[in-house]
Amino acid sequence: MSSSKGPDYTSRLKRLRARFDDAGIDGLIVSSRENVRYLLGFAGSAGWVLITRNDCIFFTDSRYIGHARATIPVGRVYLASDGLVEAAAELSTKSSCAMCGFEGDNLTHSVAVRLRDKLDGMKSTCKLQSTERIVDRLRMTKDEDELRLIQKAATLADGALEHVRAVIRPGMTELQAAWEVEKWLRENGSGPIPFDIIAASGANSALPHSEAGPRELQVGDPIVFDLGARIGGYCSDLSRTLFLGEPDAQMRRVYDVVLKAQRTAMRDVGSGMSAAAADGLARTVITAEGYADYFGHGLGHGVGLAIHEYPAVSARSTDTLEDMMVFTVEPGIYVPGVGGVRIEDTVVLRDGSAWQLTRADKDDPVVPLRW
Repeated sequence: MSSSKGPDYTSRLKRLRARFDDAGIDGLIVSSRENVRYLLGFAGSAGWVLITRNDCIFFTDSRYIGHARATIPVGRVYLASDGLVEAAAELSTKSSCAMCGFEGDNLTHSVAVRLRDKLDGMKSTCKLQSTERIVDRLRMTKDEDELRLIQKAATLADGALEHVRAVIRPGMTELQAAWEVEKWLRENGSGPIPFDIIAASGANSALPHSEAGPRELQVGDPIVFDLGARIGGYCSDLSRTLFLGEPDAQMRRVYDVVLKAQRTAMRDVGSGMSAAAADGLARTVITAEGYADYFGHGLGHGVGLAIHEYPAVSARSTDTLEDMMVFTVEPGIYVPGVGGVRIEDTVVLRDGSAWQLTRADKDDPVVPLRW
């Protein structure tokens, strides 16, 4: 990957403004933490940004104002001494916005009503309009700086998987196994992990989002590990199914089917393909093997500043896959009361094809027994 001087926030703002006409707005209040970070690099917990055709104003409270003034590279920084809603109403009015969008999928209804009431109370000529995922869709395609951070997070996830593979043993609980993963990640450079580690063993592995619990790992168990790291705000996502000793014939067959489905999808997915068609690559394999009813979720999801973002890779998705999109490929088969298998990698589309970012071993899922 090429070297980078860091995010080009000016270019990101230009791309956003280019979407104003289609959205019917001449300004946008951005409240999503991930979207604020994407546009300006600010990672604090309180801060919105107003982007108009000619201005960019970040506003936050007294806890973050000093940091924001020292680090935000573009636009202006404003102290929201009376609150974010009040500042948004004041700034959008002063900016002479006729139609100001807000992130309707992020801002709660009650906050949107408060903002509208503030504007009405000021007799502002600015009108509000709910928008849907304008910035989120900009984030679907990554630049080289973003990709560099995701690759680092992916490599870290690989290391955590190898670590837990080396330490799990019969009698260890799911909670202990999950902690081994999380502890290794944090000790080796991960920021706050993107989601709670999944370590689902035995029949629990048939629950796609099982929470790690007190169940003890047993000989022959399938164990689904689902984990991710975070570097510079950017996430990775990795799942592997391990067997503690030799699995029975049924679970071994399930594993082989899932691995075939995943490899087929990763081989054949390409730029310009609909996300729904990509989902079908793996689903066709699983269906042909008689497990159609046991693969209930989509093939994958986008990964970036959020662990789940666009594109959605599922049978219902309307997204189209393009170069520099990062997403997961994670087919699974889950047999209730018996066990499940999920194999997941984070990939990026480059030059039309999928390139693996996570690379933990999946050829040999059997972990030798240790006591």
